[in-house]
Amino acid sequence: MKNSIVILLIFSSFFVACGPKINSNQQDSLQQLTSKVDSVAQFLNALDSIELTRLTDSFFERKNFIQSQMVDTLEPAIIFKLDAFVQLRKEMGFIRGEYFTIKTEANILKQQMVDLNHDVSKRLVEEKQFERYYALEKANYDELSMANNQLKAAVEQGTIQYNGLIGEIDSVITAYKANLNE
Repeated sequence: MKNSIVILLIFSSFFVACGPKINSNQQDSLQQLTSKVDSVAQFLNALDSIELTRLTDSFFERKNFIQSQMVDTLEPAIIFKLDAFVQLRKEMGFIRGEYFTIKTEANILKQQMVDLNHDVSKRLVEEKQFERYYALEKANYDELSMANNQLKAAVEQGTIQYNGLIGEIDSVITAYKANLNE
């Protein structure tokens, strides 16, 4: 019985050692891609989704008021400020419309990379198969990276511009509402 177990263990080790595996260049590529995906997912998961929702809701509430309620003739300086504020709709719309989708896609891709790494570590992926899997995940990462960069720029630029204008915009809106009530 002991001999059978020993032979079975040796035989199993032989199959694992001779099983499919990827080469060292492929392993390096996989590690680099995994690191990049983790970095993007970490960035997106670190963003405060509640704060981004508040920011975009606040922006669109004020933008809609400016565009639909403010009908009086205003001084050119005020109009330029209001217009600068309304022009943030591109950044704020992108944040509102794409943040959760991009975050979800990043987390899905991160899980796919975990699964691929697991399969590689268990020697379930051959070199030829790996190239197909890697190419697919790399293409997914490239798209995710592009969307992440757009989102990052929208959040950074939109937040800076919003914070720079919001005090004056709220002041104009408050004054406008006060004039309506007189």
